[in-house]
Amino acid sequence: MAQLKKNKPSFKSDKTVRFFLGLLTVILITAMFPKYETIEADYTVGMVWSKEDLIAPFSFPIYKSESVYGKEVDEAKNKVLPVFNVNPNSTSDQNWLDTLNVLFSQIQKVIDYESEFEKEKSLPEEKRTTSEQILNNLKSDLRVSFTEAEWNSITGNLNSQQALDAFRKKIIQSLNQLNDKKIIDIPKSGISTGKIAYFKNKIEETIDVNDVRDGLETDRILTNDFDSFFRNQELASVSLKIAKSFIFPDFVYDKNETEKILYSVTEAVPKTFGLVRENERIVSKHEPINEVTKLKLESYKRVRNEQIGNTDFILQQLGRFLFVALMVFLIGIFLFKMRSRVFDDNFKLIIIASVILLQCLFSYLSLQLKVNFPIEYVIFVPVAAMLLTIIFDSRLAVYIIIIICILVSAVRGGDYDILIPNFCASVLVVYSVRDIKNRSQIFVSMIYIFAGYFAAILAIGLERYEDVGMMKSQVFFAALNSLLSPILAYGLLIFYERVFRVATDLVFLELSDFNNPLLRDLSSKAPGTFHHSIIMGNLSEQAAKEIGANQILARVGCYYHDIGKILNPDYYVENQMDSNKHDDLNPSLSAKMIISHVRNGIKLAEKYRLPKEIIDFIPMHHGTNLVSYFYEKARTDDGEVDTTHEYIYRYPGPKPQTKETGIVMLADSTEAATRSIEDPTPAKLETQISEIIKARFLDGELDECDLTLKDLIKIKQSFLKTIVGIHHHRIKYPENIESEEENVS
Repeated sequence: MAQLKKNKPSFKSDKTVRFFLGLLTVILITAMFPKYETIEADYTVGMVWSKEDLIAPFSFPIYKSESVYGKEVDEAKNKVLPVFNVNPNSTSDQNWLDTLNVLFSQIQKVIDYESEFEKEKSLPEEKRTTSEQILNNLKSDLRVSFTEAEWNSITGNLNSQQALDAFRKKIIQSLNQLNDKKIIDIPKSGISTGKIAYFKNKIEETIDVNDVRDGLETDRILTNDFDSFFRNQELASVSLKIAKSFIFPDFVYDKNETEKILYSVTEAVPKTFGLVRENERIVSKHEPINEVTKLKLESYKRVRNEQIGNTDFILQQLGRFLFVALMVFLIGIFLFKMRSRVFDDNFKLIIIASVILLQCLFSYLSLQLKVNFPIEYVIFVPVAAMLLTIIFDSRLAVYIIIIICILVSAVRGGDYDILIPNFCASVLVVYSVRDIKNRSQIFVSMIYIFAGYFAAILAIGLERYEDVGMMKSQVFFAALNSLLSPILAYGLLIFYERVFRVATDLVFLELSDFNNPLLRDLSSKAPGTFHHSIIMGNLSEQAAKEIGANQILARVGCYYHDIGKILNPDYYVENQMDSNKHDDLNPSLSAKMIISHVRNGIKLAEKYRLPKEIIDFIPMHHGTNLVSYFYEKARTDDGEVDTTHEYIYRYPGPKPQTKETGIVMLADSTEAATRSIEDPTPAKLETQISEIIKARFLDGELDECDLTLKDLIKIKQSFLKTIVGIHHHRIKYPENIESEEENVS
């Protein structure tokens, strides 16, 4: 059971995860496709039809453009008069006058009762005939509610029957003045037709808007009338409140009936203006597309989409699924054959899938925004190019960018006109970040992005005789893309580095800073090892450059390959000053101490969260080599050593798995061996380097990395050139030169 658990694949390498990741990617991209399939990539007015003659396979109507149809609908709606109903309880009906008189009788009763109430306030409660509760009830029974201040104004100014009658007559007079025009219950400002319609005895009649009043106009007339008549502002306010409660509109707006008429009028507006018959030519090859032709193409697309049944829809979706699956399969084949380390790492595949999905999402969103601008030029495909180049390499980036450009165009309904500009800008930006040295260099790429888009837009526009205004608009959005892409790429790069612990060249460059805590400890606690690592870094970097390996990774790997020696620096010869601590240890224990720096180094690297690519250098730079010095010492001390115990004197491995780790293994042995040569001449150095490389090769330590014999020859030549420069001969100065100079003086 334990064995089965041990052999269970991890998420990182599980083939099932890899399969479902690819399937999910295909499904998500397929779901982003539009509901229809366009006839061609795209067609705009002025564009030349580049395909064969398009013949109508069936008859179909020519639909008007949305703008034209919308304009005709608006014109038809503007001719519809709003419908009103006659209000039987209007102000012009004198029935309101009786209600007004009743109100004033009630007001008079309140005034009289309040007067009695004020007189009886001084009497004991048992002798009172009035109460405050009854007074409040009388006030609440009125159809108009007044504030305390308004009641004070009424009782103070209208305390006599004569004054109250005059007040009532003024309100009646003002209300009668409004009867010269009809009143409607909605604002006149919302009526654009100039007239309204109403039904009288089931016969529709109309009236000019200028011959009616709305609520705002009646309020203004009454306010002006009362303000000029009453000196008391509170009384004017009371009169306006009473008058407004007796204003009843003559016409009441009938919303439902009006909307029914608007709907019928809208439906009556024809959506088409012509017919294309079966076998009629829609557009000819090399014919410029005009407005009518464009409408024919759009109508054909629309009718064909409407005719698609369930079976046709399923087949269409299946075709899209197979198309996307083919694109993803091509990426998988490339990674499997050319980038197996990426293919075998599910986390790296997730990064690639997320980059592709992000671009397809941008393409999908560009279709959802219904604007008359070329927003397809802000799909940010160059962002994918920058990320893939920095995280992986330029060849992988260019290959996947080709697929991304195809998918982005497909998601836009076959808009393959955008493919070339996206591809040109993306390929150029690959070269701008291929040898990136710092993060700020990302922003230089905006020049390359704009250059790629501009060249493609200009070339395609001139070839198709496109409108200059359209080309300017495309260039503007391409410029916007070139400004935003580096910013977006910068943020996403940090995201991928943190979430997926991606080790890019930028991360390696940051780790090469000698102010890094681990390197500071190494330089202070094990200065000999630190110096050895620096020299190794120079050797490895130059050799990696010669064979096309990652120079930065090789150099930084050297800096950290021996960090385990920080814990016990005195047990390693390069850090020993006078005494040798191994003199007091037996060979097997000494070998154990020497080998322990690998295990200690891995622990330190994991503690400081170094990337796996750097950690690999710690065990791989020794591979499974024998600690030959102590092994031979054991043989000398004890005679024949049992070969079954040889593992005690061997490093645990694994052997180098990459070109970079292989180079560092050879550089480590070369630097240590050539340092001990007395009077190093180029011939001696070359012989020593050749022997070391030959020994590692024959021992099988390089069997699992990608180094070829041709690479090994180049590495030897590079090592020799660098080491000869380090050990070059210097002029020997006489020891007594100073004393001779003193005698002469």
